[in-house]
Amino acid sequence: MTPAIVLGVLASISALAVLAGLVVGAMMTPLAGLAGAVTRDATQTFDSLPVPALSDLPSRSEILDANGRLIAYYYPNYVYRIPVSYQQISPEMRDAIVAIEDSRFYQTGALDVHGTLRAIAVDLVGGQVQGASTLAQQYVKNALLLTATTNAQRQAAVADDAARKIVELRIAANVEHELTQNQLLAAYLNVAYFENEAYGVEVAAQRYFSTTAALLTLPEAAMLAGLVQNPAYYDPLTDPAAALARRNIVLTRMAQLHYITRTVAAAARRTPLGLRLSAVSMQQGCYSASARPAAWFCDYVLAELRTNPAYRQAWQELNSTGGLRIYTTMDEQDQQAAQNAVDFMVPAPPSAFNPGQNAAAEVLIQPGTGWIRAIAVDRPYGTSSSQNEDSIDYAVDSAQNGGLGVQTGSSSKIFTLITALKQDIPFGFSLKIVSPNVIGPYRNCRGQNAGRFPVTNAEGPGKGTYTLYTATTQSINVFFAELEKRVGLCNVVKTAVSLGVHRATGQSLLAAVGKPGTPGYQPPADDVPSFTLGVVNVSPLTMAAAYATVASGGIYCTPLAIRQIVGINGKALPVASPGCHRVISALVADAATYILRGVLTSGTAKGDGVTRGGVYIPQAGKTGTANSFDFAAFAGYTPLLAGYVSMFNPTDPVAHPMTGSSSCYRSSGGAMDCPGSVYGANAGQIWQMTFKSADLGSGIADFTPPPAGSGLFRDGPGTQTAK
Repeated sequence: MTPAIVLGVLASISALAVLAGLVVGAMMTPLAGLAGAVTRDATQTFDSLPVPALSDLPSRSEILDANGRLIAYYYPNYVYRIPVSYQQISPEMRDAIVAIEDSRFYQTGALDVHGTLRAIAVDLVGGQVQGASTLAQQYVKNALLLTATTNAQRQAAVADDAARKIVELRIAANVEHELTQNQLLAAYLNVAYFENEAYGVEVAAQRYFSTTAALLTLPEAAMLAGLVQNPAYYDPLTDPAAALARRNIVLTRMAQLHYITRTVAAAARRTPLGLRLSAVSMQQGCYSASARPAAWFCDYVLAELRTNPAYRQAWQELNSTGGLRIYTTMDEQDQQAAQNAVDFMVPAPPSAFNPGQNAAAEVLIQPGTGWIRAIAVDRPYGTSSSQNEDSIDYAVDSAQNGGLGVQTGSSSKIFTLITALKQDIPFGFSLKIVSPNVIGPYRNCRGQNAGRFPVTNAEGPGKGTYTLYTATTQSINVFFAELEKRVGLCNVVKTAVSLGVHRATGQSLLAAVGKPGTPGYQPPADDVPSFTLGVVNVSPLTMAAAYATVASGGIYCTPLAIRQIVGINGKALPVASPGCHRVISALVADAATYILRGVLTSGTAKGDGVTRGGVYIPQAGKTGTANSFDFAAFAGYTPLLAGYVSMFNPTDPVAHPMTGSSSCYRSSGGAMDCPGSVYGANAGQIWQMTFKSADLGSGIADFTPPPAGSGLFRDGPGTQTAK
């Protein structure tokens, strides 16, 4: 033997001797008061070893609706684990795992003297690093793997060296002082890996036998117990013969240890594997069956948790320890009403009722709270192109998995209307208009000339005199272009901003997108005279929140999908606040509602109104149709619920307008309707169908009308002409 080899062996002996001293010291309890200075020093060194704290182990979180009903489960790092107590695990399972993995479990505790010393002896003669792998140590190893958040932590948890074994032993010693043996056994079975993404005995019981841990039979328990030594090798799905042989070894061992009789073991060995596979345990998140009716809402909730700084702590815990109960604002009745309406009237392609392959998205918000009650898109949620699934939530902003937004058409006239009402322009203010016309000049917020723009009424060429009331209910483009100039383009854009409107990309309306002269450049909205006609892309969610502001009497609330999050320890985690505050006076809001009620009774959406029990309920709304019929929109609200619908072709850029055969959809009566061109009133039929089934409260609340003495009902200062 060369001197170098001798020195290496001596170094190994020295290191392992220290390890042996640490182990022996740790095996004696209590640790304090041991005889012998050497042993005491080793024990103190062992006690002072820096080891990571075992935080709460990953477990599934629940996403719940406003009434506490399950929408979906969410599993941190895709670890599907359902912790159960000792009493919720069948005695057969408890006995089987002890028999095959740690037969001296109830005698030795965390550390096995014989096994540990044997492992040290093997190491001294050059074998691989070993350790008496008790259930306590196995629990620690699996727990460290489950709680690892970095590659370095994961590698340390499985490293084939003495340092890893010392850390495991140190934590195992602590764990055994904190838990009873029965608790420790249950803890181990809750972190053991059983292959096929099954962590813990409860999920394994579901996955392989479609049962629970409490109801596992002897043969089933023996098979699962046999898996943990080498889950991939004994996988019953890929090698049932190996799984069966291993199961029978477990049964034999149970008989040797007198957990069962030899006769019972022999009978159990003759049974087949008896797999009853279940895929339910593999479903999670917004793709699961439970989430299907609310998949788009679910997707938005997860996107908010991921992107909104208010949920930073919740997102971290959701993906590490889990165990959260996330109470959302979704109303099951509203969600079902909205999803059914978009699916029925604009069914996802391929469908004879939707030859243009158009799309529809709808958002419902509760006025005065910001609570999002429903998010619906007429596409199956998912990523499979063969199933015509879609993962773009066209109802929300880009950052929350949304698209690039939609044009809103004349539904954006509300911002000009509100600005006029804020400037004391009465209902009777009138203008003689000529269509087509070129209106301008406009001024932006910097006082600069924003130019002119040509505008034509949807009805085509013509003349007429309209009041503020009739021009709104009939949606007269030229009138609103002139009104926008008179009240100030900058003021109109600022009104929209105050009602929470921003670009679908999240940028302010008052900021430019990109640089002038480059592809995709968009000027600030106050440089766009046609703003009142809804040419800036925003999300339906943003518009629903703006109309909910009017419905609430002038109180704007940031849209909110999550109202409470309860952590695994029962403590509430921080959530975003809707920040409700007044942005327009109650008088102006009531005046706007007074006019918008006429849209449904005598205006562009006449016939789209909603009745309950034969009674016409209080409601208001506004239609919107973008140029070339690329987009159609409808905003409608009652005192208790606001909704916004958008119809469009989802191809980017827009492949075709919704005209000709591409205008077809299914009416609420079930027949094909092909109007030739899709207008906002057609989108209004989706809103109508939704609100016929939505939760509008137990009583029929009414809006507050503007007082007769407010001056709003007077005529204007005289008919004026817009040329």
